[in-house]
Amino acid sequence: MNPWTQVRVNRGVAAVLGLLVLSACLLVAAVPKVTQTAYDEALRDAMAKSEPKRTDLTVVSRRNGPPQEPLTPAVLLDADRRFRAELPSALRRAVAAQGAGSSHHMVRKSENPVFAVDGEVRSYQYLNLGWVSGTERYVRYVEGRPPGEPKKLDDGPLFEVALAKQASEEMRMPVGSTVQLGGLQKLSATVTGLFEPIEPDSGYWRHNEAFRRVMKIRKPGADTDDWYATGLVAGTALPELGAMYPNVTYQWVIGVNGPAVTTLRAPELAEAVRAFRGAVPVVLDGTSPGSLDTGLDFLLDEHLSRMRVAESLLLFVIGGLLTVSLGVIALVVRLLAERMRHSLVLIRARGASLPGIAATTAATVAAVAVPAGAVGYALSYALPGPLTLFVHLGPLVVVAVTALLAAGQALDHRWPRADRRDDVATSRPSPRRITAEAAVVVLALAGTYLLRQRGLTTQTGERGSDPFLILVPAGLTVAVALVVLRCYPYPLRLAVRLAARLRPAVPFLGLTLAARARPAATLSVLILLPALAVAVFGTVISGGLATTQQASGWQQVGARARLDSALPLTPEAVERIRQVPGVGNVVPATRSTAMVRPDMQQVIVLGVDTRAYRALLSGSPLVLPDAPVLVSPDLAGRGPIELVAKTSRALTPGGVVTGLSRVYGGGPLVVAPPDGSPVNTVFIDGAGMDAKQLRAAAGMPDVQVTSLDDVLADIEGAPFTATIERAFTVVTIALVCYALAAVLVALVTGGADRTGTLSHLRALGLSTAQARRLTVLEIAPMIVLTALAGMLLGLALPAVLGPGIDLRAYTGGLAVEVYPADLTTPVLLTAGLAAAAVLGAFVYATLGRAVAPRLREGE
Repeated sequence: MNPWTQVRVNRGVAAVLGLLVLSACLLVAAVPKVTQTAYDEALRDAMAKSEPKRTDLTVVSRRNGPPQEPLTPAVLLDADRRFRAELPSALRRAVAAQGAGSSHHMVRKSENPVFAVDGEVRSYQYLNLGWVSGTERYVRYVEGRPPGEPKKLDDGPLFEVALAKQASEEMRMPVGSTVQLGGLQKLSATVTGLFEPIEPDSGYWRHNEAFRRVMKIRKPGADTDDWYATGLVAGTALPELGAMYPNVTYQWVIGVNGPAVTTLRAPELAEAVRAFRGAVPVVLDGTSPGSLDTGLDFLLDEHLSRMRVAESLLLFVIGGLLTVSLGVIALVVRLLAERMRHSLVLIRARGASLPGIAATTAATVAAVAVPAGAVGYALSYALPGPLTLFVHLGPLVVVAVTALLAAGQALDHRWPRADRRDDVATSRPSPRRITAEAAVVVLALAGTYLLRQRGLTTQTGERGSDPFLILVPAGLTVAVALVVLRCYPYPLRLAVRLAARLRPAVPFLGLTLAARARPAATLSVLILLPALAVAVFGTVISGGLATTQQASGWQQVGARARLDSALPLTPEAVERIRQVPGVGNVVPATRSTAMVRPDMQQVIVLGVDTRAYRALLSGSPLVLPDAPVLVSPDLAGRGPIELVAKTSRALTPGGVVTGLSRVYGGGPLVVAPPDGSPVNTVFIDGAGMDAKQLRAAAGMPDVQVTSLDDVLADIEGAPFTATIERAFTVVTIALVCYALAAVLVALVTGGADRTGTLSHLRALGLSTAQARRLTVLEIAPMIVLTALAGMLLGLALPAVLGPGIDLRAYTGGLAVEVYPADLTTPVLLTAGLAAAAVLGAFVYATLGRAVAPRLREGE
């Protein structure tokens, strides 16, 4: 039998099958590409937000003896080449070229105490000496001149140095100053010039922060900070600088090319970094073995862990979508086989074998599925993203499954096909089918229990995704669909008994036909219920994510906006902040650290008027108990708290505040009344506030403004979060379309039998209007009951699966514990889908042609 002949004869069904296969292949090929692109965006975002010291490769070595040869820039450059040659091949392809990006090398002599500046004795000051390659491209001299070659004096070398302008002002070392340095070797330096950094936010300066500002460090047990400035020396000073020891450090920074680091290459890059860390060569005589200072492998491991969490949740959603799409394809394949039934029966009667029948149906379906699958696969190339193995294999799997479903239709021709009336008697399921369905239900329940205990996404970073647990949610929806399929005839039979007492015959006949559902109708239940359940689940999860993201943003900011200052804020500064446009309520506070007796645990103390702060938080997810002293949950139950600080005091907590400790890192927090300490934090309420104006109003250096809108934008705009939100939206739309297609296909599949039944009833006097109502009554109970069960299952899935799904990657680190009780979207989705399906049944009944006249003529 020529398959193309069957395609032409049944071109309507073939077109629907082709469209379904095309959409399924497009989804299975495009979703991995888009997802992989989002993973790469998340990785690039994580690298961009991380310090270059963490993402770049920095080889560090310290001199522990006199050098064998003078140190020059050429020697350091040659060492850089040898380091690069020792990199693993995977890592070598991901690093920037010498001198490109943030790549450079540096020598620094540190821990040089300042004895005097121009004869003025100084204390707690240090002047480090350093040389960095490429400074001519990154500095702009604003006073004086660049440093030159050092001079040899009787009491040690005199280095010429250039200082950053800000460091010169803070250290009080103007141009022309002579600085006496101490330590094991006597040194001195003269300041020849002041510079300002070009592109101060570049990776080059973020590696060399000590060169452009004063570092203030408080050593253990000290009462004051030590101030460290770093002077820039000339390349001609390297021989003298390299001959010194100890406290001489060499660094070679090998910049990493961000676009070359992708998610697909992340595992091998992390392994390459670990391999190089254990095999850093020694390249200079008299130096210690080199060590690799980088956090790139840890950053890649963190990204892969988060990616596996996101992947597990996406696989669940996409798995449900593919299950439903293949179910609809199975319905259409069955419809096509029904249309081919007479031809297949004929060739079977003429001696065709069962494999021959299977080959004929498979060839007919493949004639449609293969071109449609190829088109869907080709359309996926219009979307950006890397080509993974799943992109290529996914469409092949869809086409292969479609052909197998077609070949399986040959099983209906194992024996001669006798005429039967499916509308008069309902066939009983075989013991094998009952056993298989019971096994699905038991496995779904067992998997649900394991998922709640072990979690779907909690340990994927260490152990990887569990395929069984990923399939549990989809299996649970199928199990519920099977239960509904077996149970829904019973309430209908009760309705049939009630309808039998009514005078009109249409309710009785329609409900009787609904209770004796045909195989196509029962198969549509297995599609409609999972589709609606997953769609409702997606809407509920999206609502839970949005609610938790809001709560996470408030917990990270503590108000609509928060201003933190390193220096005390004057009352005038607070008043200027009140006058900024958009600012409503303002609550000043004091942030400090203290110890808690008796274990001397360090805590954050927030001195604030809790009543005023509670009023500012009114209507927000943050709730403050009505008490002047509050503690975070990790300090609850301790009783009175004795704080040890500059001003020690004893406090009695009156309540526990949840979430506020995340404002300052999540550590132990004590909220207490102000003790008179200077204000350094301001909580602000209002709308339309500008961070620049708030910062300018404070009038202080090192002021940081944190806005709730900015934090929420970061959370919601994160690639992982945006990906899952888009996935839920696309999947919901696709599932609704597939569910409607399943109902319509079920209507068409049973159309021949239904037309015959209606024709006999029309011959007995059934009117056209009654025939339409009869068709709607036959379809509506199944649709309504299945839609209701799907909606209830979708609403229950977050509660059932919630403990096993870790969604913190999408909410800024806050666990999703509460899902909104808003039923508007699920109810509208369910009602709209059911109404559209029932309307489709009505339209189908309206457009159908009655054949009662032919029956009356004896046909």
